[in-house]
Amino acid sequence: HLLDDYLERNPHKSAACHAFQEHLSDFRSTVGDATRLFAARLSVELGVALPSPLLVSSYDKNYDDFESVVMGSEHLEHFHSYQKGDVVKEGNDSTATIELHTDQGLFIAFTPGMLVDHSTDQSMELSDGFYVQDSTTGENVLLEFTQDDDLVFMLGDGVNQIINNQLGDEDGKKVLRATPHALSLSNEQPRVWYGRMVLAPNDAYLPEAASTTFGQLRQVFVESSSKGESIPMGIGCSSNSKMVINTSRFLADEEHDEDEGGHGVSQNQCADDSMFCWYRCMALTEETATCAERRLGLQCVDPRGFVVQGGAGHGDYFPACTNNTHITHPITPYPQIEQQDADVCTADLWTEFNAEEEYDHVVSLKPDPTKPGPDTNLYWSIIESEDGQKKLKARLTFNDVFGWLAMGFANEFDTVHNGMNGGKVLLMKPGGEYSPVTGLDLSVGPNVGAYVIDDTDSAFRHWVDTESAVEKASHEHTDCFTALSFESDNISGQTFNLEGTDSLIWAGNSNDYYVGYHSPFSRARLTINWLTGDVEFFVSKPAWGAEDDADVSEADPLDSPTKLEDDDSSSSTIGASIGLAIVIISIMML
Repeated sequence: HLLDDYLERNPHKSAACHAFQEHLSDFRSTVGDATRLFAARLSVELGVALPSPLLVSSYDKNYDDFESVVMGSEHLEHFHSYQKGDVVKEGNDSTATIELHTDQGLFIAFTPGMLVDHSTDQSMELSDGFYVQDSTTGENVLLEFTQDDDLVFMLGDGVNQIINNQLGDEDGKKVLRATPHALSLSNEQPRVWYGRMVLAPNDAYLPEAASTTFGQLRQVFVESSSKGESIPMGIGCSSNSKMVINTSRFLADEEHDEDEGGHGVSQNQCADDSMFCWYRCMALTEETATCAERRLGLQCVDPRGFVVQGGAGHGDYFPACTNNTHITHPITPYPQIEQQDADVCTADLWTEFNAEEEYDHVVSLKPDPTKPGPDTNLYWSIIESEDGQKKLKARLTFNDVFGWLAMGFANEFDTVHNGMNGGKVLLMKPGGEYSPVTGLDLSVGPNVGAYVIDDTDSAFRHWVDTESAVEKASHEHTDCFTALSFESDNISGQTFNLEGTDSLIWAGNSNDYYVGYHSPFSRARLTINWLTGDVEFFVSKPAWGAEDDADVSEADPLDSPTKLEDDDSSSSTIGASIGLAIVIISIMML
């Protein structure tokens, strides 16, 4: 837990921080229980009107109903305190803090905002200024909460993607409404607020794009935002006219055509000298700009010549002149290597594999043990050579079969791929000469090399083999597990800070021999203290749509690690038209 770690490292912090910590565990647990009950009840209400499975996973599991989707989803928690700025428009005493919008998650559970009076005894009162758009009149309606309203569930655009687009009810009575809402502040006092946003599971495929997961789309959003590019607004949008998977490109429009929906954008294709490929506008070369003249089609392809329909694919894709189409040459998965046998690869065998040698420190490199993905551990000791030079003796163990395994230094200037681009890594791979068409040459056998990842292009064919000697590097792999070991004071000339901390990345692949994409659950970025063994995982700030009542600053979306993770209506008259459920659960407000 980030707060626990922070207070442990900073015991001098105020009594208020420690008091907050004491109440926080019970509070979050109660909200978690209420969220589970809400999901279970809604799942029952929707019943057989939805298909099963509701979402298909990229792993060996599916999400059968709405409850299982919520329980396997990403939960982002926010604690915010903010207040109106000094500048107020003339003749207007209130500030439109957050304009009318619809969240792009499944739903958010939040506590009504409270105003805190810092000048007295920090007494609190309910905040006003929360507006929702009435579906029958289109008017913004002020929603007045009471002291009995402890937790509010508000639906986001994710229900359009996952629920409404797949409903089988004929009369439409089960259609859910994503709630357009806005916030304005008319009071100088700070407004405090808590919310838990529930996103679609990272590993689940979009219902209308069987080759693209929600996690991959969020990554595209992060990359575009970090580069300062226009965001592909179709990401997370439910309407077919707005879906990035069905269109070329969505760019911001200064005219803000409000008839297009709630996003204030219009649909525009990429410029004439580029095409939509790999979820972005990719520049055409002199060759690809003349496809038509040579009676060839312009397609988004992978190195094998397979075509990505509409450019909506995540992988090593680029524009090319070819007569192949997505019908004649559809994207097909790489040949999969033999996977673990659960009856053979037991927990006891994993423990035995990890206990082969003693080290001074060991940490788990899996940021969240509740999420899918293989367990991964880093063992290390700081040793001295005969000349007194300190070195790192390390062993990285991976609870999965051997496709490839890597670890090394993050490039702290890279805000696009979490420090991957420009990073210096040790890569353990099962073969030699690499071809993006045929994969690794397995006749060469396993080896460990030092590489620098390209500053902009992530695909392995763009990496630079530094051919640097890797001291005492070794590889281990069985039909169950994989391990990379080495002794060194540097990777490709970048030395370990063995007296302090380093920013690291690691990733593994257990699917193929093409040095391909790792899953979002088989990699991490972290800061590690080599002396104490303390680890802090780097966590991106949420970039999935607008956060209700969220921090309105313009902070970098890949800034400091701030995410906390975890595991009938008192307004029935208006509830049907605005999409809110207000639950009384007797929470003592902090």
